[in-house]
Amino acid sequence: MPWNDQSSGSGGGQGPWGGGPRRPWGQPPRQPPQQGPDLEELMRQWRERFRFGGGGGGRGLGGRSPISLPLVAAILFVGWLLTGIYFVDEGEQAVITTFGDYSRTTGPGAHWHAPTPIEAHRVVNVTGQRTAEIGFTTGNQNRVADNPEESLMITGDRNIVEIHFRIYYNIKNVRDFVFNVREPDQAVRAVAESGMREVIGRRQLEPIITTERAAVEEGVETLMQQVLDEYESGVQVLQVELLRAAAPSAVIEAFNDVVNAGQDAETLVNNAERERARIVNAAQAYREQVVREATGEADRFVAVHTEYRQAPQVTRDRLYIETMERVYERGNLIILDQRGGAVPYLPLESMVRRNAPAQAEGTR
Repeated sequence: MPWNDQSSGSGGGQGPWGGGPRRPWGQPPRQPPQQGPDLEELMRQWRERFRFGGGGGGRGLGGRSPISLPLVAAILFVGWLLTGIYFVDEGEQAVITTFGDYSRTTGPGAHWHAPTPIEAHRVVNVTGQRTAEIGFTTGNQNRVADNPEESLMITGDRNIVEIHFRIYYNIKNVRDFVFNVREPDQAVRAVAESGMREVIGRRQLEPIITTERAAVEEGVETLMQQVLDEYESGVQVLQVELLRAAAPSAVIEAFNDVVNAGQDAETLVNNAERERARIVNAAQAYREQVVREATGEADRFVAVHTEYRQAPQVTRDRLYIETMERVYERGNLIILDQRGGAVPYLPLESMVRRNAPAQAEGTR
């Protein structure tokens, strides 16, 4: 059809409605799909932009100066040297190694060593107190969970005891701590458990859970320090704290019955010993009293006999009078001497009334 002929006519290939080659109803002709950027062209542009070289006065794409290779090398070298800077806080020490071998130890402050891989450093807190819990683990909200593999131990009397304890330690030689023992914290735990088992194996169950807790702590601390010093571990044991020492929960009721029976037996023995001591003391006091009375009577008889030998009549009269005094002192009697010539006047009623209270008090 004539409106489809877009190649003829003086209009330069325009359609019947003019305006260039168009499709019917004014739709623009379809353009061929555009291709993506040329990869080789991009690579060339990047090479031009980052072209390395020392001279020539050439410029890369966009008029930028090329980066100098010595400058880049210098920057990388300075950055490599800066990796040797390190800082040590208060209470810490740094161990410096040269190709893995010990070189030196540095204290707090800013320091520099040859960068990796020539030298390396390891910072260790040497004054901070470290802890290790043996026989139990502390979970959330301070809940204690028993670890039977570590807590159950055999005593010297072949009983089983459940032990929970905590170790406090720090570092006294950082070089030995870093180099002489692999995983020193685990080594401290192993030495603590072994030392506790040895100390517990030397003692009986009842003293361990009652009176010898402090002795157990001291023994474990001494044994641990001795073993760690032999290993040259660089560890200083500060304290061993025995938290729990009791019979296992499976046999705790039976063990409590045994302990209570022992306490009852000890109580009965103490009561018997106290009663025995009371009887013995009373018998000794009675014996001493009888001996003193007999000794006093004997001394009195000897003294009277001595006086009698010197003056027999006077002594007999004295004995007679004293005897009569003891006999009549409680009686309501009036004794008159008939050898007198006149009859004396005696107020008998008043004398009887006066002697009556004295007699009543004597009967009491």
